[in-house]
Amino acid sequence: MADLGALRARLKLGPLLIAALAGLFWADARSGDAAPCLAVLAILLTLRSVWEYVDLLRTRPTATGAPAPNRALLMLCALVVVSANWVFVLGIDWLPHGNPLGRLGPPMLAYSLSVMALFVGALVRYRAPGGNLETLGLEILGLSYLAVLISATLQLRWVATPALCYLPLASVVVITKCGDTAAYFAGHAMGGKKLSPLISPGKTWAGVVGALFGAALGGWLCLSVAPTWFADVAGADSTWSVTYGIILGILGIVGDLAESLIKRDVGRKDSAPLLPGFGGLLDLLDSVIFVGPAAYLLWLCLPLPK
Repeated sequence: MADLGALRARLKLGPLLIAALAGLFWADARSGDAAPCLAVLAILLTLRSVWEYVDLLRTRPTATGAPAPNRALLMLCALVVVSANWVFVLGIDWLPHGNPLGRLGPPMLAYSLSVMALFVGALVRYRAPGGNLETLGLEILGLSYLAVLISATLQLRWVATPALCYLPLASVVVITKCGDTAAYFAGHAMGGKKLSPLISPGKTWAGVVGALFGAALGGWLCLSVAPTWFADVAGADSTWSVTYGIILGILGIVGDLAESLIKRDVGRKDSAPLLPGFGGLLDLLDSVIFVGPAAYLLWLCLPLPK
């Protein structure tokens, strides 16, 4: 009955979330290259994600009595890193012309400075030996996992021609969620051997097959079909669009397991009771932000629509 209730909640809330995201993309695409709506969304998602991450860690049993991570400092550092993706809005021309990887420079510089700030925080917090390095390590892990992966995912907004606008970023959302949905139904319909019973008891190998099929379909729809809706843009060859979808589908499964690893280590099922049927925001974003960096690399390397 619990699974049925979760499914109903997903079916009700899922379309609303998709419609809201599509509406935001549509409105933001008309705001120019600066993408102000995306900036606001990114800031809100980052702050909430860090809040949930620290909340998870505060329930984690430790043998050393390590102090809890500094939530305010970590949220500030993550905000600085993600906001650095919009440094070009200030008119600062730091980016090598013709080099899309140059856009990753400001967030990585902000990340380096934020790691320094976290060390300063650890120095101020230090009272006695034991647990301090563990707390600092967890703070740097959270900054890396959330701020850096979110930043790389956001860069998909600018990786292709302005004519395609949000298609690269939307492809990540569509493919990972198609994979999640197909995995959910395939796993419940066929059951079978568990994929990783210690980390995610609900996932099966049948679900993996379903996820890859759903991701491949999502890749074909996003890269072979959707580009033809834009003026003067040709769709990708089906082989490359399906390959793109399958790669992201595999990484989406790993990303889901990565977040499950954090939850299992602290003894929690969901990151937060935020969204009925989904859990917390981290439960919703885990696969999306995990595949973001790989998707960015694939858009640079594969013959995808430019």
